Amino acid sequence: GKHIIEKFEKEAAELGKGSF
Repeated sequence: GKHIIEKFEKEAAELGKGSF
């Protein structure tokens, strides 16, 4: 799945979405 990407997006949002 796609759930891994969703988890990454959530973690990235927590960090401030700087890498993405």
